[in-house]
Amino acid sequence: MGRLVILAVAYMGLLLLSADAQPERRVALVIGNGTYAEAGTLTNPVNDALDIAGKLRSIGFDVIEGNDLGKRELERKIGEFSDALEGAGVGLFYYAGHGLQVEGRNYIVPVDARLDMPVKLQLEAVPIDEVLDIMEQQTKVSLVFLDACRNNPFARSLSRTATTRSATALAGLAQFDSTRGSFIAFSTAPGAVAMDGTGRNSPFAAALLRHMAEPGQSINDMMIAVRRDVVSETREGQRPWEQGSLLERFEFVPDGVAAAPPPAGAPAQSSQVAALERSVGDDKTAIEKFLRDAYLAPDAAAIGETVKRLYAPSATIFGTRYDSDAVVKLKTDWFAQFASWSFNLEPGSLEVTPQGENRAEAVFAMSYDYMSKDKSAARMTGKARVTLGLVKSDGQWRIASETSQAMN
Repeated sequence: MGRLVILAVAYMGLLLLSADAQPERRVALVIGNGTYAEAGTLTNPVNDALDIAGKLRSIGFDVIEGNDLGKRELERKIGEFSDALEGAGVGLFYYAGHGLQVEGRNYIVPVDARLDMPVKLQLEAVPIDEVLDIMEQQTKVSLVFLDACRNNPFARSLSRTATTRSATALAGLAQFDSTRGSFIAFSTAPGAVAMDGTGRNSPFAAALLRHMAEPGQSINDMMIAVRRDVVSETREGQRPWEQGSLLERFEFVPDGVAAAPPPAGAPAQSSQVAALERSVGDDKTAIEKFLRDAYLAPDAAAIGETVKRLYAPSATIFGTRYDSDAVVKLKTDWFAQFASWSFNLEPGSLEVTPQGENRAEAVFAMSYDYMSKDKSAARMTGKARVTLGLVKSDGQWRIASETSQAMN
């Protein structure tokens, strides 16, 4: 049933809501691009993005995320992020994948980019400074983390076809010309190339995961710890770097607030991991039943009561946090447009990942079919990839976060 929201955003945008923003609400956009049509596959960007998104949620961020995005999907996510930033105190953008600089301007490379000549750059890539401008215009504090300097074949192909020196694509990223109330962290020095990593995460992402949730630590001190770890792990081969214009101290976790659970990228004792996997593994059947019997089969006659049973007292939907009443209104308004609907779990698509005691992430593909009350409206059918953050309370799984992407 959460797909509904997805579709609202993906197909008509009528779900980008107005909920009363809290003054210091913190919103993040997290993107990981690894499977490139023209540049092969990077192993870790999607892992990095998933783990960073989970860490940010655990310390109170509303997270909008997307992985392996083409240009249109990437632009749509940025638009969603822009809407969610309204009234927020802090905006954060994390990107892992290919990036490049041309004429001193930095670009994100979508997975469907075809960059065989510089003239295509504006059509095929997304300037990072446009994302920064959106953040700086709407928030007091803008944080950017770019693990986007990985060895990039696009830079080589663009340089070969460039007709002027200024159009040559360079390795790594460039320093931004100016920032206002921002902190920008690069996984390596300007113009240098970063490593993808041999484990689950890149060296930069792994270090962020280790240090981000330390209570009372300023972002500057965090980056010193991150830089120390990366320099050590890469044997001086990579040195994270930052530039900033923050006007006040920023802490991810203020002093006196309990630290988050160990990050997904950090090593854990094998006995702890095994116990955690067993606990959620034993519940995978229950989670699948929850999805089939409740989430994918909402009671048309009692949507409000159904939503209250399905969702936690507050839930983050497409990066925006709502209380119970707001979730009920959101879902009720959506379903009110349709005479009927059906959802089906795609066989074999469900993946359940433990994320701590009584917490799990469920990712699955579902088909949907909506019949509008408006007889002249077209039937809405298709497939979506859904990601649910689940919490277990009183022996029952409930939804704490929800997002989805349309599937081709």
